Amino acid sequence: MSGVPDPTVSVKRRASPLRAVALSIAGLGILAILVWWVNPARLASTLRHADARWVLLALVAIVISAVIGAYNSYLMAVPGRTMRFSAFFPAYWAAWALNQVVPGQVGDLLGLSLFLRRQGLTLPTAVGRLSVDKLISLFCTLALSAGLLVIFEEPMPRLAGMVGAAAAASLLLTYLFSRRIETIVHAKQGWRAYLLSGLREAHQVVSIRSGAVTANTCLTVVKLFVIGFCYWAIFCALHAAPGNLFDVSVTANSTGLIAYVPISANGLGTVEAAGIYLFGLHGVAAPFVLATYLTLRACNLTLAWGGTALLLLANALPHAKTNGVR
Repeated sequence: MSGVPDPTVSVKRRASPLRAVALSIAGLGILAILVWWVNPARLASTLRHADARWVLLALVAIVISAVIGAYNSYLMAVPGRTMRFSAFFPAYWAAWALNQVVPGQVGDLLGLSLFLRRQGLTLPTAVGRLSVDKLISLFCTLALSAGLLVIFEEPMPRLAGMVGAAAAASLLLTYLFSRRIETIVHAKQGWRAYLLSGLREAHQVVSIRSGAVTANTCLTVVKLFVIGFCYWAIFCALHAAPGNLFDVSVTANSTGLIAYVPISANGLGTVEAAGIYLFGLHGVAAPFVLATYLTLRACNLTLAWGGTALLLLANALPHAKTNGVR
């Protein structure tokens, strides 16, 4: 075996961060076009007249949804309560912050997997357990998007609702098929071995811990409606009328599915564009929709990264005192 490093490996390593930067720039470009199209002056005027009480209520709801998300991940990742939720929660919050800027909704999965690896789990085991939580969340969101068939009469949203329902059904079929793959495909090393190990762990979670999976699914549905309430509250803060809570929850979570597509960081720009289209069909003017999405994005970033900074500071202070730093 040659000791010369493979140049393709270093190229791939460089390409990954460059791709992330390029996708973030693309998202910012799309967002800038939307702001220009809506008219920055109208957007600023809409934001200026926001009712702070509704915004504060939305902030509380965001925290509640984050706590539910953390507990869902905890249910899947920590069987038998071998780790206290209070020890798991800070890691989830930091991973949630990472998810705000990483394309494809994989930032939290990556961050939590590395955290669990430090706690003694192998990486395939951590990824396998956390993937169950991710797939439940995706399945519930896709199933909820089928509500577009009830809310809208226009062909495009109804088509999206049918696609969402079909995708949810396909996800279940894929899971059943994956159980078959585990029995017929074998690998002792390489990426296939890691994939099969993670897949085997996911199957064990679903088979052995059905109660936790059921609780996760129920809490995920609650979380989706809490997220819907966040949007509804900001619309109320901006004095807009987007419809009832069910309509807003279905529409907002449906647009959020675009964030799973690694076009930009956490769906930056693309989610807002989808929101302008769908809520526009409800009669909500584009400045109100864009202002709502930007306000919630700013709230999420502030809570996620501000909370992470506080957690890091709180963790650093005891070490500083131990080392004699004053």
